[in-house]
Amino acid sequence: MPDAIARQILIASFNTPNGATSGADMLKAAAIGLGNVAIITRDGSGTVDFTESQDWGVGKSALVGAVAGLILPGVGSLTLAAGGALAAYFIDLGFPDALLKQMGEGLTTNSSMLVALVDAPHTSRASELLLQGGGVVMGSTDETDLAAAMASISRAS
Repeated sequence: MPDAIARQILIASFNTPNGATSGADMLKAAAIGLGNVAIITRDGSGTVDFTESQDWGVGKSALVGAVAGLILPGVGSLTLAAGGALAAYFIDLGFPDALLKQMGEGLTTNSSMLVALVDAPHTSRASELLLQGGGVVMGSTDETDLAAAMASISRAS
């Protein structure tokens, strides 16, 4: 069994609502090894929104449940779809939603933030790309738990 790749959390802010999305696209185009990626935005009215690459959400879980219902005899697809949606509500497979929301509340209006789990050997290159893309790299850390990473980056500032 191969060793797991060490990852670091990298956080960058952007003064535009689409900056974090563009930054994530730049990292992907440069073949930077990524794990979970969260894009947090705060619009002109102050509303915070976020998406994650590894947080399945209600819709995808319901779809998986419905497909399983078609494959497994004797179990209704609607029952499994509802179960999948309910499981997604209680189980967050990515970064903690409450923490992402809190981070978004700290953004100025019409801005965005990128939170990414980056393969450790690519962290310096990823930071360079985000800077070139107009981002302000707030920090990176070997800590892969987002709450602990935020505390580590705050102490380093």
